[in-house]
Amino acid sequence: MALPWRAWCACWAVLPAAGAAWLGIPPGPRAWLVACAALPAAALVWHLLAPGRRRRAAAFAAGAPAALLAGSLAVLAAGFAAASLGPDAPPLGEATAAAIYDLDARIATRPLPRCAAWPAATQVLLARGAHPRLDEEGAHLWFDAPGDDARRQVQRMELTSGSVVCWTCGEPGNNRRPAPGGRGVIFDTDRWATRAAPSNTELQQTTATGEAPRRPSRRLTYHPGRDDHALPGPGGGSVVWSRLVDGRFAVVSAGFQRGHGALLLAEARVVAEGGAAWAAPLAWSPDARALVVGRGNPFGPWRAEALDPATGRTWELGADAAGAAFSGDGGRIALAGTRPAGLLGRLPAGLGFALGPLALGPGERRAARSGSTARTGDTGGEVSELALGELGAWGAPTGIALEPDGTGFVLGQRRAAEGGVQERLVRVTLECSF
Repeated sequence: MALPWRAWCACWAVLPAAGAAWLGIPPGPRAWLVACAALPAAALVWHLLAPGRRRRAAAFAAGAPAALLAGSLAVLAAGFAAASLGPDAPPLGEATAAAIYDLDARIATRPLPRCAAWPAATQVLLARGAHPRLDEEGAHLWFDAPGDDARRQVQRMELTSGSVVCWTCGEPGNNRRPAPGGRGVIFDTDRWATRAAPSNTELQQTTATGEAPRRPSRRLTYHPGRDDHALPGPGGGSVVWSRLVDGRFAVVSAGFQRGHGALLLAEARVVAEGGAAWAAPLAWSPDARALVVGRGNPFGPWRAEALDPATGRTWELGADAAGAAFSGDGGRIALAGTRPAGLLGRLPAGLGFALGPLALGPGERRAARSGSTARTGDTGGEVSELALGELGAWGAPTGIALEPDGTGFVLGQRRAAEGGVQERLVRVTLECSF
């Protein structure tokens, strides 16, 4: 007796399952391929070889939309359940807490400024660029922007002279989100992506001093999945970044160690889990007492939370985050906020596990956020929103970099434009007193 056509047209559900396996959506490629492909494939073979295969082939095509929809919903439901029910991040332990307390004690504190709730001055530094980060002295601004061949490249601006040097031009791939500190500058790249792993990103490190890079960057991670949004740890002895682990996004950390004549990263350990949401570190204070983590839909605003790794204490920083930064001693914090735009930016945070693998570069091609806000204040205390006016209406933030003394910041912005997007980097000076 032939199986009903509904059974064998269910083989269309293999396509969403195959996509989930390709992108690394939980519970993992093996589970998707075994559970979702075996029965539909067998049913398809049975019916195509049986009498009346033309009629059944027509039914197979007619049932495609329903089967694809059902398969996609099943993939999302199973992925959400697997990501949500995963383990929590383990405690960091007494040794880590002791090291943080020691680092905190060695950081020289600065007077905390008291600033007005509006900018004293604004200056457009560049009509291009995203993901700004200032170095420890506040002398150089690091960012990424399209190079001559339209690929994203790490670039450095000397703020005094305004001169810009492309730091990774000539290296392969798109190179994004430079973060200076410690032993150099760390960024993420898609140069190691393959057809089998199209969303793979890895961390690279290069020198940050001199008039130009002295040597090509070197690879830091060798994980077959997403490794990006890196930040050098306070003191320069470690790195924290976003990693896709078993289909779940997590914030992980690893220290540097020597091996084979070079500096390598030790085994990564989980600092904060994303659950079903995408997760990434946004900023880490120089005294190591506040790590800001963003969670949610990677295309929209994120829910920001600060974590004190020494004590485990956490505090909320808002649900509209698009970036964060600390002053030179960690005493002041700046937060960039935004609101969603379009369907992509409004998708729920619980779909972050599925959207995260797709979020490598679409932000440079479309705008899923609208408008900029900025808040500043003492770390761990109240933060006040600034009246940005026309500056806030121009576009959405791509990042924020706070001056070492906390009296100003650089805001990266992006907005929709005809044929693509526009970007710019704006320096905001605050009216402050000490």
